[in-house]
Amino acid sequence: MIIPKIQMQRIAEEVGATIKNDVNIMDRTGCIIASTDSQRIGSLHVGAVNLMESRLPELIIEKDDQGMKKGINLPLVIKDEIIGVVGITGDVDDVRTLGVVIKKMTEILILDWYKNNQKLAVEELERSFLIELLFGDDSEKNELESEMLHINVNEPKIISVLQICMEEDYSKEQEQQNLESILARIKREIHSTLHPLVVRLGMKIIIVHNAKEEELVSGILDTVTSKLRVLYKCRLFCGIGGVSTDKTGLRKSYQEANMACHMAKIEKQEKARIYTKTDISMLLINIPTPKREAFLNEIFKKCSMNQKSEILQCMKSYVKNNGSISKISEELFIHKNTLQYRLSKMKLLTGYDPRILEEAVPLIIALYFDGFHE
Repeated sequence: MIIPKIQMQRIAEEVGATIKNDVNIMDRTGCIIASTDSQRIGSLHVGAVNLMESRLPELIIEKDDQGMKKGINLPLVIKDEIIGVVGITGDVDDVRTLGVVIKKMTEILILDWYKNNQKLAVEELERSFLIELLFGDDSEKNELESEMLHINVNEPKIISVLQICMEEDYSKEQEQQNLESILARIKREIHSTLHPLVVRLGMKIIIVHNAKEEELVSGILDTVTSKLRVLYKCRLFCGIGGVSTDKTGLRKSYQEANMACHMAKIEKQEKARIYTKTDISMLLINIPTPKREAFLNEIFKKCSMNQKSEILQCMKSYVKNNGSISKISEELFIHKNTLQYRLSKMKLLTGYDPRILEEAVPLIIALYFDGFHE
């Protein structure tokens, strides 16, 4: 195990500040690579060399000699491997009692760094694998990363996409901390059931689930996201793609999940949205924006902004209440006769009457198109 000198120096300073004595850390060659006494960094510690070669449990230096200062030196052992030596400068009687504690403290700090560094390396590998899988064309690299992560893309998998929208006006630093906390929480909450690959790309979290039932994934994500909304004061929108059994299928599942997530955000839907081929809104959103704009302009060409807004409000209630005049008028707080007048006026302004099924279709499409702008 090789620990960077900068990290070793931080550990030496942290340990030294705790015991109020100078602390030196030597590498496998006996070179002092970190010390609270900056003048000693880079010099050879002969005692450390002898300690490692002879595999001694400790080495006591009674007096200053050959570039060494009096004190105690102990091997640093990680996973049964001597990776260096830690030395404490001072009167032997004073520092001897600290020896074992300082040795263990230094080893723990080094091991913590090592584990964290390993975790970061795995996370970076997962990120690289997912980006290449979904957007890249280097199949050889992707297969290698897949093997390293023990991921079989030919087993049933489902991709989900979560969009995070922070409601508070956080600083960039606080926002990043919250995003990392959300990511960590998601990993903990769903790991035991689906053993997923979870990667954050900007404000989106992409999850590759080992599952073949969208409803199962939906139920788990709904539980997790409801908790996160409360804990982090954020809005979370989630889309779920179809089941995949190969690399091409995974890309398709991602595209479906991304589209479903986008629609959930547009419609402010808190529940996870599962992509379906018969979902009208997902079909309509694929129509290019200029064509949608042209359609809206044609439908409302005789309307003022207020009239357009009133028609869309009325249509939204009309669809929601399945055309029930009593329910619509109740929701809009207007008399039934007033509603009938508005529906007749709608026909006059747009040429379409929602009470006639065939004529209701263009108005419903207009309602969808307008909603895509929100």
